[in-house]
Amino acid sequence: SSCSSLPGECSKIKPLAVQLQLAGRGIAAARPQRSPTESEFSMAEPAEPATSESSSSEKSMAQSHSWSWCIFCVCSLSMCITTDILQYAMPLAFLPSVLEDRGHSILKITTAIGVYYWTGFLGGVMITTYQIWKFLHGEVQGTADQGMTLTRVRRQLVYLLVCLGIGTATLVSQAIFPTFLMHTVSRFLQGFSGAFIFFYAFLLSVQLFRGSQQVFAMTAVSCALNVAEVMGSGLGAAVFDAYGHGAVFWLLAGMSILNQLMLVVVYVLVGRTATPDSQAAIPAAPPPDPTALVDSWARKQSWAAGFDQLKKLLRGQQLLLAVALVTTAALVKGSVEEALPFHADHQWHLGPLKIGQAFTVIACAYIFAAILAARLWTRLGRFRLPFCGFWLALLGAACWLLFSLARFNLDQHFFMGALILYGVCLGMTHTPAALLVAEAIEGAEDGVAKDVANGVWNTMWEAGGSLGFLLGGLLSSSYHLQLRLMGSICVMCLLVAAALSASSLAPAAKSAKSSSYGSTA
Repeated sequence: SSCSSLPGECSKIKPLAVQLQLAGRGIAAARPQRSPTESEFSMAEPAEPATSESSSSEKSMAQSHSWSWCIFCVCSLSMCITTDILQYAMPLAFLPSVLEDRGHSILKITTAIGVYYWTGFLGGVMITTYQIWKFLHGEVQGTADQGMTLTRVRRQLVYLLVCLGIGTATLVSQAIFPTFLMHTVSRFLQGFSGAFIFFYAFLLSVQLFRGSQQVFAMTAVSCALNVAEVMGSGLGAAVFDAYGHGAVFWLLAGMSILNQLMLVVVYVLVGRTATPDSQAAIPAAPPPDPTALVDSWARKQSWAAGFDQLKKLLRGQQLLLAVALVTTAALVKGSVEEALPFHADHQWHLGPLKIGQAFTVIACAYIFAAILAARLWTRLGRFRLPFCGFWLALLGAACWLLFSLARFNLDQHFFMGALILYGVCLGMTHTPAALLVAEAIEGAEDGVAKDVANGVWNTMWEAGGSLGFLLGGLLSSSYHLQLRLMGSICVMCLLVAAALSASSLAPAAKSAKSSSYGSTA
């Protein structure tokens, strides 16, 4: 009755009451979620034909595709990472020797080789920082049920095309002007643009597919990354030995152009797999009430809610375990790949072609192990984390064994056997790490949360690789330092493996403890 007497005052009080109620629950205006009204349902009905622009934005990508289209999309996305990594890996077998013959120091050679990972880490930090900023500001890009919109998919494909174009320009520059400065600057740009290629290729591989197709996509992307790194050296050495170092960069430039053409095909045809999602779309929020009070206290509550959501996301067990696993494995991989060319040259007296063959052995072993890990993953159940811990511990032991054999004057066949063991362990650690983060991204609440999870994982991957390359380069000057580095890495892998295995027992212990509450026995 009081509201009927003062209608103007009630219209001001109601929005304020709603706002305070939301802020009191800790969500303020950060992520408002409400049920659509009857009028909004009527507006969502297809009474009038929508324009092409609006219908494009209202389409969400179907996550079940035909296997032929799935394979083509996965190959296109995986080739993005392959092309980017080959820019780093193919010169690895011959560029250190070439620069060393020109009189450059090991530190300068390490800078030219390792700057790719360092700038990749810088790019990853920038991407992740931006995604966290969006997350804290409460931007939502669809719920987990909505998936990827067609507009967003095409925008991310454009990002991939631009980054690949930058790589093509730098490769042509390296082929025409093969100086130390040109190699360093080009690899700087390749690493920085590679961070964006990693981010969006992995994100699209997770969100465009589901079930067995998602496992296939993540396995393919993981193989594309690691196989390109280890097999690229062998391919680069073969091309360098036959046609010279200029042919290597021209070949990479042509491969990059081919990859861009494949992405253009995906960009054009991806709309055919989109399904109208007008009924499932979240209704647009109404325009803000000019009478509502938006003060600094409410904004502080919004930031507080964003920080709470961020802490909840970063404390997720799957994301933490995936980050710990991939960071450790990437550090091991970076250290070994930076030190192995010097070790094989000085201790085993292998030339560039033989060094490339050694990396090819690692790649073949990795492919076999990655396929096996993907087939076993769905069957492991609660033994997934002990499985990851076992192979991570074995990875540390394998890298130490690889560098210790030279002390015993053994035949090169033992060295090749250690390379096979090391490659198998790589496949059994990197592939499960990719599958773990895929589950963490899939379980995120909205699109921005998925981007944050993906960005954190990729950034820590780059951080581990960058630190590994730095340590491997600084401690490659003597065999004694190489052994000390590999021994320290072995101990680190054992500690992280023990933590992974112990974390698998924590949920069971917690549930057992909670079940004993209230017992009168």
